Amino acid sequence: MVGYEKDDILSPNQKLIAGCVSGCVTRFITQPLDIIKLRTQLQKKPATGNRRFFPTTRAILKEEGVTAFWHGHNLGQLHSILAVSSQFYVYELTTKYVMNTIHPDNKGFFLFFCGIFAGCCSATLVIPIEVIRVRQMLVKAQYGGILSGARRVYASGGILAFYEGLGASLLQMGPSCGISFGVFKFVQPLILEYVAPKCQGEHCVHSTSGNVYKPEYVLLASTAAGSLAGFLAKTFTYPFDLAKRRLQISVGWDDDDDDDLPILAQHVITYHHHVSRNTSAAGHRPPPSLPTQTGLVLSASTAIPRP
Repeated sequence: MVGYEKDDILSPNQKLIAGCVSGCVTRFITQPLDIIKLRTQLQKKPATGNRRFFPTTRAILKEEGVTAFWHGHNLGQLHSILAVSSQFYVYELTTKYVMNTIHPDNKGFFLFFCGIFAGCCSATLVIPIEVIRVRQMLVKAQYGGILSGARRVYASGGILAFYEGLGASLLQMGPSCGISFGVFKFVQPLILEYVAPKCQGEHCVHSTSGNVYKPEYVLLASTAAGSLAGFLAKTFTYPFDLAKRRLQISVGWDDDDDDDLPILAQHVITYHHHVSRNTSAAGHRPPPSLPTQTGLVLSASTAIPRP
């Protein structure tokens, strides 16, 4: 169980290790999807529909090769470890305080805000790494390693450049953790209660530590509850994730270096650089519409003049 529990069979360190390992494995498996999501998030919505998954995948494979799907993976693993460890640590501390001081009738409300606080702390801690990682995922050649990427980000806007999109990140990560932890703590016991049979008799070796269910049922219930919690959290906070990505990519690019980039990355960066300049110069005037082709905005055959 996540968070503090008086009779929990797992120690805080065991929860932390389990969370970090699961975060690293999840990051490795979903990294290609994260690359595709980032590229599609930064495209202008086509007028004919929003089916951009396969065109974007084909464009990345054709121009950059299969290794492009793991651009920024090392930073992603560091990001996962720091994010998960900070979330679990802060959530453990805050829920322990709530459990020991707050009246039981009000615990649910305060536990939700414990998740929000843990998410905000995590977002503030990891956003400098996230800014570098997002740019690596687009243009690996310019942001090759963490040190070279950090120097390049710093040169583009100083210390504040590492915190582009912090407001949107707090609005996304805070509620996301609150929803995720809250739904998990609510749904997992329900699944165990109504689906899993309780251990009885001599064969229930785990009941002495407070767990009255067999490990295989706990695993299944945790998987189902975690999947539902993650789905709901991502769905409700996705608009803030989209805003965060666009803020992180909209400033700090050097036009002189664009010729060395893959064509799709050139057009994504040029479009958002154009949006950023027009917005600051014209008082939030919307950018001119860009042409589309074959369902993929900013396609390889679309010529976009420099702003």
